[in-house]
Amino acid sequence: MPRYAVLTAIAAGAIVAAACGGDSKPSATATPKAEVTAAKAASVAEPTLNPTPAGGEFDMARAQALLDKASLTPADLGADWAVTADQSSDNAAAAASDPTGAASFERCGRLLGRLVTSGPKDTVSAYLTGLLVASFSQITVYKTADGAAGCAAEGAARFQQPGELARAFGSVFVNPDAVTVQPLDYPQTGDGSFAAALTGDINAAGTTVQLQIVLLAFLKGNTSAVVGVAMSPLTNPSTTELKPYVDLVLQRIAASQ
Repeated sequence: MPRYAVLTAIAAGAIVAAACGGDSKPSATATPKAEVTAAKAASVAEPTLNPTPAGGEFDMARAQALLDKASLTPADLGADWAVTADQSSDNAAAAASDPTGAASFERCGRLLGRLVTSGPKDTVSAYLTGLLVASFSQITVYKTADGAAGCAAEGAARFQQPGELARAFGSVFVNPDAVTVQPLDYPQTGDGSFAAALTGDINAAGTTVQLQIVLLAFLKGNTSAVVGVAMSPLTNPSTTELKPYVDLVLQRIAASQ
């Protein structure tokens, strides 16, 4: 089997910053750096990407419809969950958030991206009892599958550098360079995927506590997606809580292509 650098768009933000601050609502959110890319060398079968999605090249209307259908919302998570951030980004917004990657967006045929983050109404109790304090989906749609893979490839080296993956979460982590990034085993998803756990300090309403984010990033045709959950740190991070949300987002993306 050939060695293949799994190219996936890793991005997120607005993760709970008040997990243990005495307030059930987040005290701060972080603006995501639009499309952040990472690569992990792995021995997997190299995916076959079609130059266009099954239904032909995407336009803005189809991209918006996919984002509306595929994104995770509180309805997918539980009765006591609510949206804490819902941000859509066209290329201008993405370039303003991530100037380094701006030159790639038009070249890759980027269309639209959307980040939806949700959390339980009582984040303090959830954190203290080891339950999820946040869940998010970051989905970006390109005109073609080749464009999606191309943008991922261009950013891969940049975000393998120490601390860069943690910086993709804006100001969530107090010290991105001190964040521990642990690759996790997960069956290949879509046309290529990468799972990881990030563990580091956050500022929770003036108190420093640790937060762990478990995520899976994948490519599916012309769409890149990152699905993640946040919680108090586990010694041995697990993707068990993450899997049903990954499956749901993947199913929705595939049905929209």
